[in-house]
Amino acid sequence: MLGLITGSGFYDLPGLEDAVDRQVETPYGVVSLVYATWNGCPVVFLPRHGADHSVPPQRIPYRANLWALHQAGARAVFATAVSGGINPGYRNGELVLIDQFINLTNGRDDTFFDEEVRHTDMTEPYDRDLRQVLSEVAASEGVDLVDGGTYVCANGPRFETPAEISMYAGFGGDLVGMTGYPEVALARELDLPYAAVGVVSNPAAGLGAEELSLDDIWAVLNDVVEPLLRLLGGAAERLARRWE
Repeated sequence: MLGLITGSGFYDLPGLEDAVDRQVETPYGVVSLVYATWNGCPVVFLPRHGADHSVPPQRIPYRANLWALHQAGARAVFATAVSGGINPGYRNGELVLIDQFINLTNGRDDTFFDEEVRHTDMTEPYDRDLRQVLSEVAASEGVDLVDGGTYVCANGPRFETPAEISMYAGFGGDLVGMTGYPEVALARELDLPYAAVGVVSNPAAGLGAEELSLDDIWAVLNDVVEPLLRLLGGAAERLARRWE
């Protein structure tokens, strides 16, 4: 079974078959999951902001979400990460296969190991095999995909200042978003293979000609839905064949 976590602008998956909504109880709260089949692959689908985009990034129940996917039997997780572009080579609508992260959040429950000392290796936080699957699908489907990028996770919900973006660029950041951490770290703690595709919705603050407009961001996301779904759908199909 494949776990699918989507972010802003992606609240449903066209083509889901035999979809069933379930409320799943976890030690960290109740999570709404959609169980279905997608491109021949059994999936559990989770829009991280809720189906109505009502949950802000700093309030997302990250531990409950990852625990629920693990409990449901997910063998891997694909996630989307709508992001501002820091890398000057990125255009709006660029898809980036994230391979590293920098955490600049605060106050989030970001470990399952509150009561014991456990150090989880983060040398390769995004699963190499899943990234390879996505790269191969992108090549076969003609989907433009940047292979590798560093994602900076800010707390939100406000956008960043130009000074902050300049600092993130100095750290080596390529993308900035608000939700990719602690998701990736929690998946690693559960030994749950996880890969994330960054979706560049706008230039990060100070790098574009104008102030950030939500209308412009939604327009970019609408344009990128088709190639993103081809990418994730093709990867789901490959994993389904592998897991048969």
